[in-house]
This record gives sequence, structure tokens and C-alpha cells, in this order.
Amino acid sequence: MTENADAKHNLMLNVKRLEGILERIDKYCHDYDQEKMDASVVVLKIKSALENLRETIPEMSLAAESIDQEKD
Repeated sequence: MTENADAKHNLMLNVKRLEGILERIDKYCHDYDQEKMDASVVVLKIKSALENLRETIPEMSLAAESIDQEKD
């Protein structure tokens, strides 16, 4: 049962991480719209944020699988 609780906790942490990444992307887009940031910088920052998403999503999948296995 401890692994299940840990997996749920990790999922919640990753959800918060995803929310933060999306907020940063929104901020970059807003700053670009307000002409506070150069387009090339925005693109680089968004690419970096997307890479973070690509790292987080597999971690979430593994945690979900752990929960599913424990249920069975």
C-alpha cells in the first residue's frame, strides 16, 4: 500500500509541475505579445518547457502503472 501512496504523491507532484510549465509558457507568450521578449528567446524558452513536459509525462505513466498493478 505504501508504493500506491508514493505513486499517488508523485503523480500529484508531477501534475503541479505540469501546471507550472504551462503557466511559464503562457507567461512567455504574454511577454512576447507585450513586446517584452524577442521571438527567438520565446521559442527557446518554449522548447525548454516542452522538453520538461516530455520528461514529466513518462514519469506520470510509470506512477499510474504502479497504481494499476497494485490494484490488481
